[in-house]
Amino acid sequence: MKRISLLILTLTATISVATAQTTVKPAPAETKDKTSFEKFYDRMKITYLGFLTGPGTGDAMDGQFKYASTSPETEAKELGKNNRDALPTNVYNQIAFNYNFGAKMNFVFIPRFTIPLASTENLEGGDQGFITLEDFLVGFQGVVYSSDNKKFNLFIRPAVRLPVSQGSRNSSNDKLGSYTHQTDLLIAPSYTFNEKWELGLAGQIRTYIIEDRYNETRNRLGFFPSLTYTIDEFSSVAVNYEVLLENSRRRESLNNKPTVYKDIWQNAYVGYARQVTEKLNIQPFLSVYVNDGPIDEDSFWVGAYFNYKIK
Repeated sequence: MKRISLLILTLTATISVATAQTTVKPAPAETKDKTSFEKFYDRMKITYLGFLTGPGTGDAMDGQFKYASTSPETEAKELGKNNRDALPTNVYNQIAFNYNFGAKMNFVFIPRFTIPLASTENLEGGDQGFITLEDFLVGFQGVVYSSDNKKFNLFIRPAVRLPVSQGSRNSSNDKLGSYTHQTDLLIAPSYTFNEKWELGLAGQIRTYIIEDRYNETRNRLGFFPSLTYTIDEFSSVAVNYEVLLENSRRRESLNNKPTVYKDIWQNAYVGYARQVTEKLNIQPFLSVYVNDGPIDEDSFWVGAYFNYKIK
């Protein structure tokens, strides 16, 4: 803090005049104590992540942008076609509230919602409205281990998906339960070879718990290897592969049938990420469902990620 200017005092005697100059130090500025909320907010990071699911390239070339290219479920896969009648072209949104309370992992709360970009009136269930609420996620996340040279890092996120997207599920059959809770464990090791190349090997275990029946009624396993090449400080190219396996449906597990993991989808994509501003990163990508046989123009689709640091 700069000092204030000199204060000059002039003292006059009876016959002679004496002048003295004295430097006066400023009074210490009053420090305002932060409120509890301000201290809490200082430890908070808020990030927006958007995921655009576009149509299949065949539909796009035909000028059809209504249906999103979604993963080929079993029934559609048996027909050799992609299941494009479930969702409209849409943006899946997440807002992550990440709170650092001094531990190795931060507390994270992630509200999620989908905004359709095309009409939903002809879809099953009728018009879905402007916003479709998805399951919120709450848990902890962080890098729990790093090698001495910081090249190898292990990130984990144990979490629970809150059943807020639909208050009651399968209510027409009481044997299947009414509420679904989902535990979600993400384990993501990564290795940085040099300033250009990085390898990621992520895995996810997602278990569906129907009311109070804590068993393997239904769960899903995900594997997400990726390779990223950094072009410069503003841009990079990434190649990703996704494999999702899911065990037998709930009705089969209820009858004590053995767990059988089915291939839900295998998806490969290449994306170009660009740091548009200090806070905004955009990654458009071209993707293909490699198990959507036979592979044709409808197996390919385009999408994009949007990452914005709100705080």
